[in-house]
Amino acid sequence: MAGDVSAVEIRITPDSDLKPVLKQVQAGDVIVLANGTWTDPKLKFESLSGTAEQPIRIRAESAGQVVLTGAIEFRVSGTHVTVSGLSIRNPSGTSDVFDFRTHSSVHAHDCRISDCSFEQTEPGSDKESRWMNIYGTGNRVDHCYFAGKTNAGTTLVVWVAETPGSHRIDHNHFGPRPELGKNGGETIRIGTSDVSEFNNKTIVEENYFERCNGEAEIVSNKSCENIYRHNLFERCEGALTLRHGHRCVVDGNVFLGHEENRTGGVRIIGSDHRVTNNYFEGLRGDAERAAICLMNGIQGGPLNGYAPVRNALIAHNTVIDCKVSMEIGVSSKKKATVVPSDCRVSHNAFLPGKWELFRVQNEPSQFSWIGNKCQLETTRGADLVEIERVDIKLARGKDGILRPSDSKSLHSDQPSDVQTDIDGEIRNSDLAGCDDPSTPVTIRDLAITTGPSWRRPLKL
Repeated sequence: MAGDVSAVEIRITPDSDLKPVLKQVQAGDVIVLANGTWTDPKLKFESLSGTAEQPIRIRAESAGQVVLTGAIEFRVSGTHVTVSGLSIRNPSGTSDVFDFRTHSSVHAHDCRISDCSFEQTEPGSDKESRWMNIYGTGNRVDHCYFAGKTNAGTTLVVWVAETPGSHRIDHNHFGPRPELGKNGGETIRIGTSDVSEFNNKTIVEENYFERCNGEAEIVSNKSCENIYRHNLFERCEGALTLRHGHRCVVDGNVFLGHEENRTGGVRIIGSDHRVTNNYFEGLRGDAERAAICLMNGIQGGPLNGYAPVRNALIAHNTVIDCKVSMEIGVSSKKKATVVPSDCRVSHNAFLPGKWELFRVQNEPSQFSWIGNKCQLETTRGADLVEIERVDIKLARGKDGILRPSDSKSLHSDQPSDVQTDIDGEIRNSDLAGCDDPSTPVTIRDLAITTGPSWRRPLKL
């Protein structure tokens, strides 16, 4: 309690000299940025020492009324620092906008940016830049809005080192990003090819990705043991891509294409990934943008190549009305001749309608097909694998997705390796598909509950 009494509030303006101000800042203090438009701000908050009990807070005087614009450079390092309430609009500089570090060796740890927006509403720089770089360990990005980025450079990058970052990216609204026309238009990238064998253990959860069309990789995973769960991808012309790295989890996500061209699902490269409990509907992508895509690999190839797909678990996914439910052995390079092998495809429910169920470009090796079901009228591609044709009955739930209305046809006598369903509830049976109808339904209306509080409700 004594610490709370000694905490002070420090107000700064665009003309303030930060150096003497920051020398006085202690754990529990609040730095307030004055309302108004800050043009070309260069703000460096270096080596601040907050604690878990008394974080140092950097906030807008009024949420959403501090507008940073132009050549923005916002840098934070230290421990337990939170940044909130800022509106970052039309960044036009050549430098990256927000960094969780102030120097190459001075990083942020257990810091947070929340309740902020990053928007491009008018033509900006044609130079490559990123809007956010996450360094250090244990940092969090939550309840922020990102939209409109037109220049090259990933919107949000997690930089990977030997020590796992263990960051959390949650409850953000990643709004429309137009097609870039070349590489470098990802919305999120975690790692780079040269560090892709390192464990990073970052969690990306309960975010809303809307029309993220920058390039074929909406999310580009390039490190190991990251988790992507309970996110909503809507009208995104690309895929959540496990480009490099191993042992990642993609669980409980919803992919809605609304029958728009090139909308995709999950693309798998590397070993020991788990793709479980996901819901795919109305996707119109194929090859790398199929609902579920397994790539061919390169044996002994370079780190920036395609690691062979090995020992993936693809289980309890529901795939409805998608152009290609599952495409296997996709090869984008002549040297990519190693087929996916030793994978377990288990307890999935497929309702492709008039579309292709499976498309096999290169025959996989040593696959196990267990407890999978497809709709009775399915014809195209259904004879390529061992799968049971049944009368699957679904009804649209309050959360907008189709859930089983009669589970008898989805029952399997074969045991499953997945203990929970799309809602994160413990399964009571081995039903095919993402939902166990006997468990409670969790409604995640991410389209209106993500992003900054001062922008809600927002639905473009």
